[in-house]
This record gives sequence, structure tokens and C-alpha cells, in this order.
Amino acid sequence: MFHAIDPTMNQPPPSAMPYSPRPFFKRPLVRLAVVALVGVGIWLGVRGTSITAPSGPPPVTISTATAASQAVPVTINAVGNVVAYESVAIRTRLDSQVTAVHFKDGDEVKKGDLLFELDNQSLRARASELEANIARDRAQLENARRQSDRATTLADKGFATKATKDDSSANVAVAQASVNASHAALESVKVQLGYTRITAPITGRTGTINVTLGNNVKTSDAQPMVTINQLKPIRVQAALPQQYFDALRSAMQAGPVTVSAALKDDAANNTIAQGTLDYIDNAIDATTGTFVTRAGFANVDERLLPGMFVTVTLTLGGAENAITIPEVAVQHGQTGDYVFVITGDKALKRDVKVARLQNGIAVIASGLESGTIVAVDGLLGLKDGSVVKVTAEKSAAAPAPAEAQ
Repeated sequence: MFHAIDPTMNQPPPSAMPYSPRPFFKRPLVRLAVVALVGVGIWLGVRGTSITAPSGPPPVTISTATAASQAVPVTINAVGNVVAYESVAIRTRLDSQVTAVHFKDGDEVKKGDLLFELDNQSLRARASELEANIARDRAQLENARRQSDRATTLADKGFATKATKDDSSANVAVAQASVNASHAALESVKVQLGYTRITAPITGRTGTINVTLGNNVKTSDAQPMVTINQLKPIRVQAALPQQYFDALRSAMQAGPVTVSAALKDDAANNTIAQGTLDYIDNAIDATTGTFVTRAGFANVDERLLPGMFVTVTLTLGGAENAITIPEVAVQHGQTGDYVFVITGDKALKRDVKVARLQNGIAVIASGLESGTIVAVDGLLGLKDGSVVKVTAEKSAAAPAPAEAQ
């Protein structure tokens, strides 16, 4: 009889088996410790890198300009209204009918040119009548003088009374008065005949003819027959704030004050005419706080017309060595104006005092010297001490004055 043999019967018990230790790095606790050490090392490395890396924001990209010393005349800008140097509304001085028109709408006429002729037949007839009356009165005057001479001779010889002599003398005076009255009436008619020939009282350009051939005209008509405007020369008047009154008056006393004019809607402000200030008012308007100024322009090319609105620029004397920078460089803070001065690769805040702003240029009264470099672009990213990177240099020169037309 066979018995199953247990293969483990001849093996020793576990407690009797020989001991075989695991390698050191394969032990679980050692592995965990190694992983922990590696993690700490990585964290320390990253932390160390962040500490040693360069700190602070990147440089601010800017453009700069150099403060310049130059002559900058004082200018005053205002909106002006063009007015005719002289303007005449032609009206009739007697009731009549238009028999001739010697010009066209918009013609340029000279002083003394014949414009209209009116019907003069009745006046000529009246003049002829008065001339005949004068001849009659003169004949009567001569007869009265002869009668007076006779009466005087007879009275002196005692053949006539003194009363007769006096009556004859009075008749001479009456006849002389009649002659004088007829002459005066004739002169009045001649004056009225002159009114039938309407001439230009000034040199200028005519407007629309409102009364044409064959129409009747009256002295009471509200509408003029035509209006003549003198355009060469012409004037521009503007109201300026009272703060400029003393400066303008002083400038006019020193010499001619130049005034340029540009179309009001011209964004480029191109000068179309140049003239001279010839009048400032002698009072300030209490309502608006302004005073009226007026400048004359030759206007040879007639680019200025009555009724136009223009931008006028008055140029006064100014500082010869003014420190100037672009207006955009000036910043406005709670304590006043300031700029960013570029020194090396840094922008430093500096307070300045601005004398005036004109044509995109800031005239600096104090705080800057000629040759100082200031930031003009990228200003929003700047603060005192910012590191900068300059990309462009701009000019601080004042714009050249416009040429006269």
C-alpha cells in the first residue's frame, strides 16, 4: 500500500530557515526617506533660484526731447469776424423811376462811377421854368432900377416927392428879391437833378442789384438799391479777454503788432492773410469782460470777405532766450507742474514753473536748463526713479511763423 508523500515533510520549519536580509535601498522606509530628501532638494533649488534672479519691473520705453533756448514771441489766439473797411447802402434821395443801370451784380466799381440814372424829365421842365422866371425877374429889376433913377433925379430937382423916390427904391429891392428867389429855386432843382444820377461814393465791390430798370424807387424804401463793400483793404475785429489789454496797448506803442488770419474751420490753421493791429477799444465790456480789437488787411486777393469767421493770431514781443520743451512733456500734479528728467537710464521727477503754452510748446519760467533731456512719450508708465529705455528723440523747437499771403 502506497502513501502520498508530502514534499514539505523533509523541509525545516520557517523558524529554522536561514536569514537573508534585503538590500538597503530596497527597504520601504529608506525609499520614502530618499524621495523626501529629493523633494526638499528640488524645493530648495527652486526657492534659491527665485531669490537670486534679477528683481524689479522691466525698463519703460519712452521718447525724449532736449530743452532748447530760443526766442518765442507771445501770441494771442482768438476768433474774429471780417467786416468791410467801408460799407455803403445806396438809396434814392427822391421818388422817381430807374431809367438806366450801368453795372452788374458783383462788379468792382470806383468812387464816382455812374451806377443808376433816374427819370429827370419833370425836374428838367421845372428847371426850364425857373430859368424863364429868372429872365423875367431880371427884366423887371432893370425897369425898377430905371424908374428909381428917374424918381431920384426928379426928387433932387424938386419935381417929385420924397415918397415917390422911396417907392421906386422899394420896387428895386422887391425885384432883386424875386431874382434871388428864382435863382435859389433853380439851384434846388439842379441839386435834385443831380440826385437822378447815382454814383459810387466809395471804391469797392457791389452786391446784388435790388432795383432793376423800369422800377420805381422812393426815399422811404427799406431795401437799398445796392450795397457796396470796400474789400481792399478790409478789417477783422475780435473780442479779447481784458487780461491782454495792457500787453496789447504796450505792444502798439512799441511798434506795429502783426496779426495773421486763418479760416476758422481749417484744422491746420494755415494763414491766408496777414495784417496789422490798428485799433483797440477804450473800454471793457462789463458783461463779457472783453474789449474789441480791430486789424487791417490789404486783402489784395480778396480772400477775406465780410461776414467770414477767422482765427486770428496776434504776435507780441517775447523772451529772446526762453527755455522751451514740447507741451506734452509737462505733467500736472496736485502740487503743480512737473516733468521727468532723464539721467542715465533713469527718469527723475522735477518740478517746473510754466510761463505759457502756445503752438504745442511749453515755455519754462524755472526748473529746467537748456540741454536738459525730458521724457515726452510713455509717461503713464513712469514714476520717480523708473528705469527707462529711450527709443526716439523729438524736437522742442517752436514752429516757424506762417508766411504772409
